[in-house]
Amino acid sequence: MQENEFLNAVQQRTGLESRDQAYTMTSAVLGVFGQRITQGEAENIASQLPAQIDNVLISETPEAEEFSVDEFISRVNDRVATLSDATASNTEHYIRGVMTVLGDAVSGSELEDARNQFPSEFDSLYEPIDMSEQQL
Repeated sequence: MQENEFLNAVQQRTGLESRDQAYTMTSAVLGVFGQRITQGEAENIASQLPAQIDNVLISETPEAEEFSVDEFISRVNDRVATLSDATASNTEHYIRGVMTVLGDAVSGSELEDARNQFPSEFDSLYEPIDMSEQQL
């Protein structure tokens, strides 16, 4: 999947208004996701992503951090403060959109390996967004 395809898919899934907003949200979500998974897993996933997107995933911390789903959402929300409608509930929707597209872009086994590093409280962030949900 090319960068344009990835960002267009994020924009469609989330209902964000522009490609720039889709990039901002994608960078925020993948940056925090990269903090939560091991560096090796981040590199495996990044190898299947477009160059402008993969570097966000692997440029974070070398060690996986442990934090809650609420902290995950809060960290993403802090990174996207420039988006006027980035509230906690919207941010969770946006995270789900980015994760849906990530799931489409990488092999199922790679994403499953990363997902196994998360406790079950994160399962809601992996629920795919269908197109009828795109606007909150």
